[in-house]
Amino acid sequence: MGADYIAVNGIRFEIRRNARRKNIAVGVDDGVYFAAAPQRVSRKELESLLLRNFDETIEALKEKLAAQRGGGHKYRAGELFYCRGELYPLEISDGPLRFDGSAFISAPFGDADAARSAFAFFYARKTRSIVQEEFPAWCKRIGAGPKRVNIKNVRTLWGSCSASGSITFSLRLALVAPPLMEYVMIHELCHFFEMNHSKDFWLRVARWCPDYAERRAELRRSGYTW
Repeated sequence: MGADYIAVNGIRFEIRRNARRKNIAVGVDDGVYFAAAPQRVSRKELESLLLRNFDETIEALKEKLAAQRGGGHKYRAGELFYCRGELYPLEISDGPLRFDGSAFISAPFGDADAARSAFAFFYARKTRSIVQEEFPAWCKRIGAGPKRVNIKNVRTLWGSCSASGSITFSLRLALVAPPLMEYVMIHELCHFFEMNHSKDFWLRVARWCPDYAERRAELRRSGYTW
Protein backbone atom coordinates (compact mmCIF):
# COMPACT_ATOMS: atom_id res chain seq x y z
CA MET A 1 0.00 0.00 0.00
CA GLY A 2 1.34 3.42 -0.99
CA ALA A 3 1.74 6.38 1.29
CA ASP A 4 -1.34 8.44 2.16
CA TYR A 5 -1.24 12.24 1.97
CA ILE A 6 -3.36 15.22 2.97
CA ALA A 7 -2.99 18.78 1.61
CA VAL A 8 -3.59 21.68 3.99
CA ASN A 9 -3.31 25.26 2.70
CA GLY A 10 -1.29 23.98 -0.23
CA ILE A 11 1.18 22.06 1.95
CA ARG A 12 1.20 18.28 1.53
CA PHE A 13 1.65 16.09 4.60
CA GLU A 14 2.28 12.35 4.54
CA ILE A 15 -0.15 10.68 6.97
CA ARG A 16 1.58 8.17 9.24
CA ARG A 17 -0.94 6.25 11.32
CA ASN A 18 -0.03 4.17 14.34
CA ALA A 19 -2.37 2.11 16.52
CA ARG A 20 -0.40 3.00 19.65
CA ARG A 21 -0.37 6.75 19.08
CA LYS A 22 -2.79 8.81 21.19
CA ASN A 23 -2.26 12.26 19.72
CA ILE A 24 -1.16 14.01 16.54
CA ALA A 25 2.39 15.18 15.93
CA VAL A 26 3.93 16.84 12.89
CA GLY A 27 7.50 16.69 11.67
CA VAL A 28 9.75 16.55 8.63
CA ASP A 29 11.77 13.56 7.42
CA ASP A 30 14.20 13.75 4.51
CA GLY A 31 12.37 16.74 3.03
CA VAL A 32 8.87 15.32 3.53
CA TYR A 33 6.36 16.93 5.89
CA PHE A 34 4.38 14.34 7.85
CA ALA A 35 1.55 14.09 10.36
CA ALA A 36 1.73 11.14 12.77
CA ALA A 37 -1.79 10.28 13.87
CA PRO A 38 -3.82 7.64 15.72
CA GLN A 39 -5.71 5.14 13.57
CA ARG A 40 -9.10 6.48 14.68
CA VAL A 41 -8.59 10.10 13.58
CA SER A 42 -10.52 10.96 10.40
CA ARG A 43 -9.06 13.04 7.59
CA LYS A 44 -11.45 15.86 8.43
CA GLU A 45 -10.33 15.87 12.08
CA LEU A 46 -6.71 15.72 11.00
CA GLU A 47 -7.13 18.68 8.64
CA SER A 48 -8.85 20.71 11.37
CA LEU A 49 -6.05 20.02 13.83
CA LEU A 50 -3.37 20.88 11.28
CA LEU A 51 -5.03 24.21 10.59
CA ARG A 52 -4.61 25.26 14.20
CA ASN A 53 -1.58 27.55 14.49
CA PHE A 54 -0.78 26.54 10.90
CA ASP A 55 1.64 29.39 10.11
CA GLU A 56 3.66 28.85 13.30
CA THR A 57 3.78 25.11 12.67
CA ILE A 58 5.03 25.50 9.10
CA GLU A 59 7.71 27.97 10.15
CA ALA A 60 8.95 25.53 12.79
CA LEU A 61 9.00 22.71 10.24
CA LYS A 62 10.91 24.85 7.76
CA GLU A 63 13.53 25.55 10.42
CA LYS A 64 13.88 21.82 11.09
CA LEU A 65 14.17 21.14 7.37
CA ALA A 66 16.87 23.79 6.98
CA ALA A 67 18.77 22.30 9.92
CA GLN A 68 18.56 18.80 8.41
CA ARG A 69 19.82 19.99 5.04
CA GLY A 70 22.39 22.49 6.15
CA GLY A 71 23.90 21.19 9.34
CA GLY A 72 26.63 18.74 10.11
CA HIS A 73 28.60 16.99 7.43
CA LYS A 74 30.39 18.52 4.47
CA TYR A 75 31.25 15.05 3.04
CA ARG A 76 34.95 15.74 2.77
CA ALA A 77 37.89 13.40 3.20
CA GLY A 78 38.59 12.68 6.84
CA GLU A 79 35.08 13.38 8.13
CA LEU A 80 33.77 10.76 10.52
CA PHE A 81 30.60 8.71 10.03
CA TYR A 82 28.98 6.07 12.21
CA CYS A 83 28.71 2.37 11.50
CA ARG A 84 27.51 0.06 14.29
CA GLY A 85 28.33 2.54 17.01
CA GLU A 86 31.87 3.37 15.88
CA LEU A 87 33.12 6.38 13.94
CA TYR A 88 35.07 5.82 10.71
CA PRO A 89 36.69 8.32 8.33
CA LEU A 90 35.55 9.05 4.80
CA GLU A 91 38.19 8.45 2.14
CA ILE A 92 37.75 10.01 -1.30
CA SER A 93 38.80 7.63 -4.07
CA ASP A 94 36.67 6.17 -6.86
CA GLY A 95 33.55 4.08 -7.19
CA PRO A 96 30.27 4.09 -5.22
CA LEU A 97 30.14 4.52 -1.46
CA ARG A 98 31.30 1.42 0.40
CA PHE A 99 32.75 0.39 3.75
CA ASP A 100 35.88 -1.72 4.10
CA GLY A 101 35.80 -2.24 7.86
CA SER A 102 38.09 0.67 8.65
CA ALA A 103 36.79 3.52 6.48
CA PHE A 104 34.02 4.68 4.17
CA ILE A 105 35.32 4.99 0.60
CA SER A 106 33.68 6.88 -2.25
CA ALA A 107 34.27 8.91 -5.36
CA PRO A 108 33.66 12.64 -4.85
CA PHE A 109 29.98 13.42 -4.34
CA GLY A 110 28.24 15.77 -6.76
CA ASP A 111 26.63 17.71 -3.93
CA ALA A 112 25.35 17.28 -0.38
CA ASP A 113 22.04 15.78 -1.52
CA ALA A 114 23.87 13.14 -3.54
CA ALA A 115 26.07 12.35 -0.54
CA ARG A 116 23.11 12.02 1.81
CA SER A 117 21.35 9.74 -0.67
CA ALA A 118 24.46 7.56 -1.03
CA PHE A 119 24.80 7.17 2.74
CA ALA A 120 21.06 6.49 3.12
CA PHE A 121 21.31 3.73 0.49
CA PHE A 122 24.33 2.23 2.23
CA TYR A 123 22.74 2.34 5.68
CA ALA A 124 19.48 0.85 4.38
CA ARG A 125 21.33 -2.13 2.91
CA LYS A 126 23.43 -2.51 6.03
CA THR A 127 20.40 -2.43 8.32
CA ARG A 128 18.58 -5.01 6.19
CA SER A 129 21.64 -7.27 6.26
CA ILE A 130 21.88 -7.05 10.06
CA VAL A 131 18.15 -7.67 10.48
CA GLN A 132 18.27 -10.72 8.22
CA GLU A 133 21.19 -12.11 10.22
CA GLU A 134 20.15 -11.29 13.80
CA PHE A 135 16.38 -10.76 13.94
CA PRO A 136 15.20 -14.38 13.34
CA ALA A 137 16.96 -15.58 16.50
CA TRP A 138 15.14 -12.97 18.58
CA CYS A 139 11.81 -13.87 16.98
CA LYS A 140 12.39 -17.49 17.98
CA ARG A 141 13.49 -16.64 21.54
CA ILE A 142 10.60 -14.29 22.24
CA GLY A 143 8.05 -16.37 20.38
CA ALA A 144 6.78 -13.72 17.99
CA GLY A 145 7.31 -12.90 14.37
CA PRO A 146 6.15 -10.16 12.02
CA LYS A 147 4.29 -10.78 8.78
CA ARG A 148 6.57 -8.27 7.13
CA VAL A 149 9.72 -6.30 7.95
CA ASN A 150 10.33 -2.90 6.37
CA ILE A 151 13.47 -0.77 6.39
CA LYS A 152 12.72 2.94 5.95
CA ASN A 153 14.44 6.29 6.27
CA VAL A 154 12.57 7.31 9.42
CA ARG A 155 14.24 9.88 11.65
CA THR A 156 11.63 10.19 14.40
CA LEU A 157 11.39 6.51 15.37
CA TRP A 158 13.89 3.69 15.63
CA GLY A 159 11.21 1.11 15.00
CA SER A 160 7.47 0.54 14.98
CA CYS A 161 5.04 -2.37 15.10
CA SER A 162 1.70 -2.09 13.33
CA ALA A 163 -1.61 -3.63 14.36
CA SER A 164 -1.46 -5.70 11.17
CA GLY A 165 1.71 -7.43 12.34
CA SER A 166 4.37 -5.57 10.35
CA ILE A 167 7.56 -4.18 11.85
CA THR A 168 9.41 -1.19 10.46
CA PHE A 169 13.02 -0.48 11.37
CA SER A 170 14.76 2.82 10.74
CA LEU A 171 17.80 2.55 8.52
CA ARG A 172 19.59 4.64 11.18
CA LEU A 173 19.96 1.41 13.17
CA ALA A 174 23.02 0.64 11.06
CA LEU A 175 24.72 3.59 12.77
CA VAL A 176 24.21 2.47 16.38
CA ALA A 177 26.06 -0.03 18.55
CA PRO A 178 24.79 -3.66 18.40
CA PRO A 179 23.27 -3.60 21.94
CA LEU A 180 21.14 -0.60 21.00
CA MET A 181 19.83 -2.26 17.86
CA GLU A 182 19.19 -5.41 19.86
CA TYR A 183 17.02 -3.38 22.25
CA VAL A 184 14.95 -2.01 19.37
CA MET A 185 14.37 -5.52 18.03
CA ILE A 186 13.25 -6.75 21.45
CA HIS A 187 11.07 -3.69 21.99
CA GLU A 188 9.15 -4.15 18.75
CA LEU A 189 8.70 -7.90 19.22
CA CYS A 190 7.25 -7.34 22.68
CA HIS A 191 4.51 -5.28 21.08
CA PHE A 192 3.08 -8.52 19.69
CA PHE A 193 2.01 -9.27 23.26
CA GLU A 194 1.36 -5.73 24.54
CA MET A 195 0.33 -3.20 21.90
CA ASN A 196 1.07 -0.31 24.24
CA HIS A 197 3.72 1.01 26.62
CA SER A 198 2.08 -0.19 29.80
CA LYS A 199 3.83 -1.53 32.90
CA ASP A 200 3.29 -5.06 31.60
CA PHE A 201 4.95 -4.14 28.33
CA TRP A 202 8.10 -2.83 30.02
CA LEU A 203 8.23 -5.87 32.29
CA ARG A 204 8.21 -8.04 29.20
CA VAL A 205 10.99 -5.97 27.61
CA ALA A 206 13.01 -6.20 30.85
CA ARG A 207 12.77 -9.98 30.76
CA TRP A 208 14.86 -10.03 27.59
CA CYS A 209 16.76 -6.77 28.07
CA PRO A 210 17.25 -5.96 31.79
CA ASP A 211 19.18 -2.75 31.05
CA TYR A 212 16.67 -1.50 28.48
CA ALA A 213 16.36 1.89 30.24
CA GLU A 214 20.06 2.64 29.73
CA ARG A 215 19.96 1.54 26.10
CA ARG A 216 16.81 3.56 25.46
CA ALA A 217 18.39 6.63 27.03
CA GLU A 218 21.46 6.24 24.84
CA LEU A 219 19.33 6.14 21.70
CA ARG A 220 17.58 9.33 22.77
CA ARG A 221 20.81 11.04 23.77
CA SER A 222 22.97 10.36 20.75
CA GLY A 223 22.76 12.20 17.42
CA TYR A 224 23.21 9.41 14.90
CA THR A 225 23.03 11.25 11.59
CA TRP A 226 24.90 11.39 8.30
